[in-house]
Amino acid sequence: MDVALSLVLPIFGIIAVGYAGARTKLISHAGVDGLDTYVFTFAMPALLFRNLANTEFPSTLPWGLWISYYSAMLAVWAVGSLIALFVLRRPASDSVMLGFGCGQGNTIMLGLPIILTGFGPEAGTPVFLILAFHGIILFTIATFLLELTRARGEAEQPSFGAILKEGLINTARNPVILGIAFGVVYGQLGVALPGIIDTSLDMIARSAIPCALFVLGAMLTRYSIRRSVGAASITTFFKLIVHPALVFAMTYYVFDLEPLWVTAATLLAAMPTGVYSSILANRYQAAPGAASSTVVLSTGVSLLTLTVLLGWFL
Repeated sequence: MDVALSLVLPIFGIIAVGYAGARTKLISHAGVDGLDTYVFTFAMPALLFRNLANTEFPSTLPWGLWISYYSAMLAVWAVGSLIALFVLRRPASDSVMLGFGCGQGNTIMLGLPIILTGFGPEAGTPVFLILAFHGIILFTIATFLLELTRARGEAEQPSFGAILKEGLINTARNPVILGIAFGVVYGQLGVALPGIIDTSLDMIARSAIPCALFVLGAMLTRYSIRRSVGAASITTFFKLIVHPALVFAMTYYVFDLEPLWVTAATLLAAMPTGVYSSILANRYQAAPGAASSTVVLSTGVSLLTLTVLLGWFL
């Protein structure tokens, strides 16, 4: 447990510094937004590209890993949505959003720092393989369902093809996704990165994790546990407990993956709900209060759950 605490506390310490800096106005909203742009346009893509370019991937496609993670993700999303719809009596759009929060984790800002710091670059292989399709699956399905529920009363409903096209275009423009894609492609060429380029990328990449954690803390000041605490508690339970439990069961018992892959996939599933959940909820006005509460509540509770989980794996 001491080892787990020595890993988790520094990470959440940087988050706390970011939170304090934004709360005390030592860094402005514009400053946080600028740092966020730097992280997701330059630093994180550089980190992902460089790691993937130097990663040796398995010769066969990791279907067991993908099925384990994504089936669990879609399962908690579906169950969370059904509970919101039939138990909490929420509208369809709210139910979609609450279910989304059960499966959408803070994989980039928090998942990468914890897993890479705790288990080294070797743990990056299963993480990057999951992240390769994480965004496109989550956001395409979420956008389609939210558009569908919004258009139920309209004469002309959006086609699946149109929404899929929009999702693919937005994904293709995402610098993080591009960093992953180009890194995978370059890595398959079997050519080492030129020294100057590798050194430059390494310098930028080293700033990605601390800056991402600082931005996460600063952005938490924009959200609050203001209402729908009951719904947020249910979503938090599914995200921090049920999702990782399902992934562990699938990777360990069903597909018998190697221990490091089981650890990495389970920890990635155990990450708290990401801030994009609240952004999407506000965009569609689908349970914005519950989504905001979930982001803050799950991030706070994850300090405990991740410490326990890391203590078990370490």
